Amino acid sequence: MAQVSQAQRVLYTLTNWALFAAGLINLAIGTRSAVHQEVAIAVTSLTAGLVLLFAATIDRFESLKGLGVEAKTRQLDRKLEQADEALEKLKELAELTGANLIDLGTRMGRFDTAPTLSESYALAQRVRAILNGVGSDASRVRATLRPFVLTMLRDITFALTRPLVQPLMAEEQRLQNQRMAIPQPWNSADPNVAQLTASITAVQKYRDEKLSKFPDDPDEYPEALLSRFDDVPLPDQSIVQAARTRAMEFVPGMRSLKEDFTVSDPERWSQEREKAWKPT
Repeated sequence: MAQVSQAQRVLYTLTNWALFAAGLINLAIGTRSAVHQEVAIAVTSLTAGLVLLFAATIDRFESLKGLGVEAKTRQLDRKLEQADEALEKLKELAELTGANLIDLGTRMGRFDTAPTLSESYALAQRVRAILNGVGSDASRVRATLRPFVLTMLRDITFALTRPLVQPLMAEEQRLQNQRMAIPQPWNSADPNVAQLTASITAVQKYRDEKLSKFPDDPDEYPEALLSRFDDVPLPDQSIVQAARTRAMEFVPGMRSLKEDFTVSDPERWSQEREKAWKPT
């Protein structure tokens, strides 16, 4: 609120006193008229007197209704302040939306121009702060940020399961070579052929179902990530254990991302994703 000058304060005080004095005079006239049964003058003077007294002391009331007068000065001040804050937040949102539309338009159709995880995270945090600032309902904020949360969860799951891809491809190739070494035509009753075929199928199924598809529901994480390290068809389980141990380091962040849309170290998440997407 702007500071009130000394002259304005004096004028404000004198005006209140003048209204107060006029109100008392009208009340006195109205009372006298009522005693002398002068009804019209009594009603007019008493009404004017009460209105003038209310006007003189209006700042004492949060909400006052009576005789056609409604005073909500303090509430009005608060509403004006809230409106100013809301306009400022809307201005921020407009600036943010405009900047990102321009950024999207200039990147469209170009290679290697997708936003990094750090950029997406920073954008989501700004949007969240603005929505909270304008008083958006918590459920609406959560719904707005859901695509961001799901993308981060899927990206980090993709990144943390990449260490299994090459070993699985090597294992499939090894099994294929062993089966090809068996003279053809293959006998379906041959236990070696059946065993190798089943092993190859298991590797392919695991790769297609666990390393290429990830849940579309944020509530399924981090369990969906950890389940990727169960029953991995690799003879060297030390590779699986190392990948699982690293994945466990990101589990607390996945939970905090679902609960309050933040992670403690977004830069580390970004580096993990960029490393996994880097061409080999």
